Amino acid sequence: MCIAAGRPAAGGKDVSHVERWLSRWAPLASIPAAALIVVAIFAGGGNSPNNNASAAQVVRFYTVHATGQKVSAVIGALGLVFLVFFAVALAGRVRTVGAGGWLASGVIGGAVLIAVGYLSLLTFSFILGDDIKFLQPAATQALNVLENDFFLPAVAGTTVFGIVGGLAVAVSKAPARSMGWLLFAFGVLSVVPPLSWFAFLATFLWALVAGIWLAAQRPAPVPARERDVSLAAA
Repeated sequence: MCIAAGRPAAGGKDVSHVERWLSRWAPLASIPAAALIVVAIFAGGGNSPNNNASAAQVVRFYTVHATGQKVSAVIGALGLVFLVFFAVALAGRVRTVGAGGWLASGVIGGAVLIAVGYLSLLTFSFILGDDIKFLQPAATQALNVLENDFFLPAVAGTTVFGIVGGLAVAVSKAPARSMGWLLFAFGVLSVVPPLSWFAFLATFLWALVAGIWLAAQRPAPVPARERDVSLAAA
């Protein structure tokens, strides 16, 4: 839907106002993202059995913690959704201060990859918690191994979000250059197996701080070259 040059669309002021409001406060999506992930970690009832656990041990664990595992999976999934929302808001801020579009797109791509990767792990936990009474021993052990070790997509997402997002923040200084290099470091550390889980948690802590920081700042005016993709021009 095109708009004639110099003629705003009907209701354009209202849409622009909503867009400015979203641009200002959308970064606060990092708060529910971090909070929900923390709750999900503690709601599951502890670490899942090791890969060498017997089928009986796996069944016993997921029978006792069935409700916790399902609740943890759902809450964790919501936390990942809010992380993607935060990434979209961060990418918007990065664009408004003139950073390259590919960097902003990388921020969103990394967050989506994190979400897809960890959603896979959460799905295995949910299946085990929901269907443990009906699963065959071999299937129970297989799903438990997948829940423990199907982490490479999530690690890849944390790496992309950390490195590309860190560069985007460092270049744009939104919220601050030092914050960008810190996120970059988390992305690099995520490829080290013993540190991957801690890098993931640190990324959510970073998002929490960055989201509050961005919300406290007024967004820069949208550059003229970006106005053609503004909500106000839709």
